[in-house]
Amino acid sequence: MIGGVASGSGDLDTGAFGALVFGKGISPFLGLELEANYGRLDVNNLPADNFYKRFTLGVNVLGYLARDTAAVRPYLLLNGNGHSIDFLDVGLEGLGVGAGAGAVFKLGEHWDARLDARYNLDFINGATENGVTVPDDTFYLWTGSLGVSYKFGANPYDEDADGVTDARDKCPRTPQRVKVNSEGCPLDLDQDGVADFLDRCPNTPPGVQVGTDGCELDSDGDGVADARDRCPGTPRGVTVNADGCPLDGDRDGVPDALDRCADTPADVAVGPDGCPLDADSDGIADDQDECTNTPAGAKVLPNGCTLTGDCRRPRTTEQADVHGCAVEQTFVLRGVKFEFGSALLTPEASRILNDVAGTLQAYPEVAVDIEGHTDAIGSEPYNLGLSERRAGAVKEYLTDRDIAPERMTAIGYGESQPIASNDTDAGREENRRVELRVTE
Repeated sequence: MIGGVASGSGDLDTGAFGALVFGKGISPFLGLELEANYGRLDVNNLPADNFYKRFTLGVNVLGYLARDTAAVRPYLLLNGNGHSIDFLDVGLEGLGVGAGAGAVFKLGEHWDARLDARYNLDFINGATENGVTVPDDTFYLWTGSLGVSYKFGANPYDEDADGVTDARDKCPRTPQRVKVNSEGCPLDLDQDGVADFLDRCPNTPPGVQVGTDGCELDSDGDGVADARDRCPGTPRGVTVNADGCPLDGDRDGVPDALDRCADTPADVAVGPDGCPLDADSDGIADDQDECTNTPAGAKVLPNGCTLTGDCRRPRTTEQADVHGCAVEQTFVLRGVKFEFGSALLTPEASRILNDVAGTLQAYPEVAVDIEGHTDAIGSEPYNLGLSERRAGAVKEYLTDRDIAPERMTAIGYGESQPIASNDTDAGREENRRVELRVTE
């Protein structure tokens, strides 16, 4: 920078001025500079050897009034310096301060012009040389200069150092080391609106709504994105299938998390708890209950019927009364089975007969026939004998459970009274049965 210097008091004295400045911007509106300058003030009425010759080394702090992308950047300046002065052929030293203003004019990406004016105070420490004494004093000087500056570095005016100059940077505060496009904005390869450096799902398909992490929205947090979630309001913590719906292992319409009967057979009507409906609350599910209107509190058989006064749904081959109830008071003891080819009760049959004993105890005046039936596999005499033995085994079991033997008559019918076809496995299974028939 070159310019002029003038005295700030008394007669107007002027001279030449030059400066070399190195600086750096430390924020968009603040700069710091190291400056060395030399000026000579031609003092009136003094020989040239006695002129005020001034060398300073100091620091400038610049406060810019516009960003570095502006074509003209006005600034305010404060200066602090140490100086060496030759005046009246006496060497003087001291400190000084200055304040001023100026402007930077952009000439190109690297080149600027600069105009600077400031007012300086030189605090002189007095000295005596060659018989001449200069006392302690303060000198007041104006300096003005005009110069050019060159910006070093690959990317001048690039505040976020992303390689795109601020004049072209549409995202001027990109974090360090983030890859950007030609406009200075972070890359977003899947174009979901979330920059790649923040995107946890960088390959989101086009058109899919995403959250702040770049992943598909999952409003209920079940791990299935809203776009594929057929049950978007699933409560937190509930396990879901690929459609985002709560798991329902038995497919009864009640999610496993709420299902108290998670193994309900298919096509069985269930309540809100996932358990089979029991309309008369007798403890027998409707799909197994042959008497669905049993009075409250009545003791029932495993088929859901009381021994007397109940309305049993008739089987296909049975006669019904005017109310649609079976005329015959006979009840199949479903689940009472035997080991193959023998009269030995299975553990499940024993559990069921414990309930039958409880029902018989609730009706002490009722007498029953215990009827044994078989399928048609084997000879008739064999099947007849087998059915008699099985009926007798049931009577003996119930007698051991405190049911008076005189109330029970064991009868075997063999294969003579089928209730289903003996041509299928399912039919033969139904024919192998034990029934109770109320006799009085």
